[in-house]
Amino acid sequence: MDKRSQQIFSENSTFILEQAARRYGIAVSQFRRLGSFESFVYEFERGGRDFVMKLTHSLHRTVDAIRGELDWTNYLADGGVAVPRAIASERGRLVEVVTLPDSFFAVYAFEKAGGRPARFEDWDDDFVRRWGRLLGQMHRLTRMYQPPDEAIRRHEWSDEISRHVEKYVPVSQAAVIDKCHRLQERLRQLPQDVDSYGLIHSDLHHSNFFVDDGELIALDFDDCHYDWFANDIAMPLFYALRDSQVDADNKVFATGFMRHLLEGYRQENAIGGFWLEQIPVFLKLREMELYIIIHAEDAHNLNGWCRRFMEDRRDRIENDVPIIDLDFTQFADDAGH
Repeated sequence: MDKRSQQIFSENSTFILEQAARRYGIAVSQFRRLGSFESFVYEFERGGRDFVMKLTHSLHRTVDAIRGELDWTNYLADGGVAVPRAIASERGRLVEVVTLPDSFFAVYAFEKAGGRPARFEDWDDDFVRRWGRLLGQMHRLTRMYQPPDEAIRRHEWSDEISRHVEKYVPVSQAAVIDKCHRLQERLRQLPQDVDSYGLIHSDLHHSNFFVDDGELIALDFDDCHYDWFANDIAMPLFYALRDSQVDADNKVFATGFMRHLLEGYRQENAIGGFWLEQIPVFLKLREMELYIIIHAEDAHNLNGWCRRFMEDRRDRIENDVPIIDLDFTQFADDAGH
């Protein structure tokens, strides 16, 4: 989260929380802080049920963008995907606004997911298949999704990286900036059709779902946007290889992980050999996106994960070192060609 948003919330937290509580018919004392990354997140109880509330500053998302996120997640829930449903405020609104002198916080709430966070010990073959099936189910449904209002249509894949690379990466790193632009140009040449491109989660790594009696529940759709389905498939592998318990160069692990992920995925949706060939490109894109995002953070207050990620990262980007040296065409099957 950018430092300005944190400062504004800190200076106005009492007022913001009072307003948020009033909009949802609860007392401020019912809030329990869960954390913050791109938004400030709280848990509360109402009518004997638990909910999660997010407070997002206008520097991060517009109200229409959040409305687009919530419309899509509720569409997926209606289609049978295990996602927390967004709930309306006392005034029947999915997004409320707490206005400040020069900005605002969007306030919105979800049903609290059951179960618990996923753990590394969960990652057996069947678990990874269910992970893939969850992605495939989302992609099958999103092929038919149309926002009810173009004003709430989520952004395209290139919007944020184009805006941020020049803003946050130092001009002294001209080679990194050039690599980023070249990668974007390569991606712009890819086909965009209903079977390969649509609204995706874009961040369904192992920290973004809960496990409830064997069911995987997808969380945190804040980064959903229009992108290639293959990019959504690349993300679980990217973050799995970043886990502290996994050797980032372990081809045996990566091969098994992708094989089972795609077995689950193909239970719901097809993925062709051409798109599997693009997985290394999407892995590199996420590497660059994170490199840019972390540059926007306070370098002296990075968490351990970010510090580990940034080690030798500039050199790896400048020298085109792959995330994992693997032939992804080995995962193609006849049904996916």
